Amino acid sequence: MKKRFASAVGIVSAVAMLMSGAVGASAREATDLNNLITNSYVALNGNGMTFEKVSHPTKGLETTDGVVDYVGGGNIDTLADGEGDRGQSYSYAAQSEGDWVYIGTMYGGLGVNAILNSGIGGMGISPEAASSLIDAMYSGHMYKGEPDGKSAGGVLFKFNVKTGETKILMSQSQGIDGGTGIIPTFRSAYKMNGKLYFVGMIMDTNNPELTQREIQMAMAMQNGFPCVYEIDPNNGDKLTRVYNSVDVNGFRQLVNNKVFTSTRALGSFGNTLIAGDVKLPPMAATHRSWPSNNPSDPSSWKTIADSATFDNLPAVKRSDVNGGGGIYQVQEYNGKLYVVICMGSADTENEETGTKRSFAIYVGENHGDATNAADWSWRALAGDTQKGARYSYGLDPERIAAGACTLQVYGDHLYIGDYNDVSSALQGFATHQEFVTQATNLEQSINLYRMDANENVEMLVGDPTEQFPQGGSTGLGSGFDNHMNQYTWQTTVHEGKMYLSTMNTTTLLEPMAQFTNGDILHMSKQEWTTTLNALRTFVEILIKDAQKPAVYSLREGETGETVEATEAKPSADDPEALVDWAVARANDNAGKSGASMFSVQEAEPVTLSDADRATLVDGIRDGSIVPDSVGDAQTIDDLYRINDSLGSLSAALDETASEDFSNTYGELVDLAASIDGVPESFTKMMETLLKLASARNLAAFFKSLPYLAKSKRGFNLFEITDNGNGVQISTVSDDGFGDRFNHGLRIFCPTDDYLLVGTANPFYGTQLWRVANTETKPDDPDTPDTPDTPVDPSDPGTDPAEPAAPGETPDNPDAGTGADDGSHDGANGQESPLATTGSSVLGLAIAGIVALALGVGLLVARKRKLA
Repeated sequence: MKKRFASAVGIVSAVAMLMSGAVGASAREATDLNNLITNSYVALNGNGMTFEKVSHPTKGLETTDGVVDYVGGGNIDTLADGEGDRGQSYSYAAQSEGDWVYIGTMYGGLGVNAILNSGIGGMGISPEAASSLIDAMYSGHMYKGEPDGKSAGGVLFKFNVKTGETKILMSQSQGIDGGTGIIPTFRSAYKMNGKLYFVGMIMDTNNPELTQREIQMAMAMQNGFPCVYEIDPNNGDKLTRVYNSVDVNGFRQLVNNKVFTSTRALGSFGNTLIAGDVKLPPMAATHRSWPSNNPSDPSSWKTIADSATFDNLPAVKRSDVNGGGGIYQVQEYNGKLYVVICMGSADTENEETGTKRSFAIYVGENHGDATNAADWSWRALAGDTQKGARYSYGLDPERIAAGACTLQVYGDHLYIGDYNDVSSALQGFATHQEFVTQATNLEQSINLYRMDANENVEMLVGDPTEQFPQGGSTGLGSGFDNHMNQYTWQTTVHEGKMYLSTMNTTTLLEPMAQFTNGDILHMSKQEWTTTLNALRTFVEILIKDAQKPAVYSLREGETGETVEATEAKPSADDPEALVDWAVARANDNAGKSGASMFSVQEAEPVTLSDADRATLVDGIRDGSIVPDSVGDAQTIDDLYRINDSLGSLSAALDETASEDFSNTYGELVDLAASIDGVPESFTKMMETLLKLASARNLAAFFKSLPYLAKSKRGFNLFEITDNGNGVQISTVSDDGFGDRFNHGLRIFCPTDDYLLVGTANPFYGTQLWRVANTETKPDDPDTPDTPDTPVDPSDPGTDPAEPAAPGETPDNPDAGTGADDGSHDGANGQESPLATTGSSVLGLAIAGIVALALGVGLLVARKRKLA
């Protein structure tokens, strides 16, 4: 194997042997859920599906859930009438046994609050100010940690779909034997031979080798020890860690090398259990083999493929695509093993689009023993076409936004759904102040394909490209005609139909888009004029001796007017007089210049609001604004060119900012960033006013605006049928079951009587919903399953009900347009705040940003050079 600094990613396998009462440390009292349920959702597809909210069934939507209850001090419990735990953000992995569903959660959502705090903190804002700004952006809905400042961490629990009884199996504060003191983050689950397997990572707080700081950092960063756990539901839910990827030193090496330590791939090949893994060379014994065939025996796991198998390119670092995706999924189809690999390492980022290299799909064919690496041959199906791959990365050379994809066997085909790199987009504009990645993601929303046994790929959902000039065969464009859909998150086959859920980025993105630069469009003329006047006055205070150069250029290569000196500037000892003098000076000079870089309009008179005047006076007093700090002639010349242009912009304003106005302001921001010698105090105000309003970001924002303007919050859920006459797709939900904070649907889990689904809700915690089965499920517990979503090998069926197209229902043709007909309980039909400028979120975001922009003492300057 080629050894390199980046992590090695491997696939390990074990042959499953036979073996097929549960006792929990804490249990919610059993009851009849039917008497408690207060929230239901009638599916939009017209097939009579009614989903019932069964976690905290007596609580309403958009309230704290998370299934378990936070009781303080980092502890959780299952109380009879608890308050919930907002931190249990996602139902992340699930499998069932009878009426019980075993579920692992992800704690803290996408870490959005951490990303925001990191990005905003990088601007030099105090933690208190950053927290207030996040509250303003999300109107107080963002989860920012437990109320007492402690962290509970993720949990593994079991939930009874009939009674609502909940038992904690593994958590930091309680669990069954072997589960107490362990913080789990399991990402996939699989059922085989009567036992349940969960793959992901854990932090064992009982381990004396780990420090408290390491444990707390792992919780904050969602790190842990990669591993596989086995649960025996017929033996008291016995927990066994059947595979350990690394020891303590190995874990520290992963963390120190900024590797995302999570692993998520879990599936089967015949009777062999297959799991993804992550290690660092030279620790990874990538060609070592163990003889045991029992997966319950930790020594039985064998490596069948490693980084070298996948061209040494898996992306596993935090800076890589999907925050370090590695091996994303494994799926058996047509006697072969298909493996999705995240390939977008940081060095593959495209500066123009902001995206990294798209996913690859490798195919493994076995010629003997599935646990013997020598009996496997591998080839790339989607990858480097110059090395023999049939399709390019992402299946289409024009498709560059998807960092991974989701596989599902349905009927005779393998379905392939895109999964965009939302993590990089969030981090992009939170920590690097760029909106381009997100714009590319929105423009290239998710597609859906299917592949036959001969590996011919058909586009079912998607916009036309050169490779697929007709677009999706179902007639649906990218995103299922909703570009806010960014993940093909989970899929399952249930009762002869395929179900596909998405992550809809509207809930996360709208406030961040406003913070980024959406507010430019909605600032009133008065708001703009006030802000620009503050900047113009600021320049006059900074210039040494208040002198414009004798001759200054309006544009490069041009000669401007001669400007005579005027009265002497007051001393900084009298800041009020100095500010008044600067206002008068700005007015005097604006009248004399009569031109600017971008317009020949005369600048409007300068007046300051009381708040702006107080800010400048206080800045002079506390030393954050230093009068006479600019003396270099070229810098003075550059500042006055900017100042005159700001004045002309003010004069050119209509009632609100136009696209041309915003783009011009973006050019000014770029100019200010490119000038050497501009004082820190001016740069930080200019940048912070609209920090992300560079010309490049504004262009990206306007490209995204059509999608944002008509967006609707909440995940989408689709029903897919194929009766041999082509694929039909109908909408089950387009608004997160009526809860706008359910931005994703993360698990499907069939049981004897219900299909249970679990949401991703990084605001108020995951929710569990059930829908009754309409067919009798065959009693075949040993049927191999896919990760999270057991494969139903039954025929897709015939004569399905006439489906409704995505975004429309038989009874409600306007669904998906933002209208709310109230046809089901809790349907919000939330219209995008970007389409309604009077929204409270937008108002708070603008108010917070403008206040921060004028609070120049809070921010640290960040000088940038234009490329």
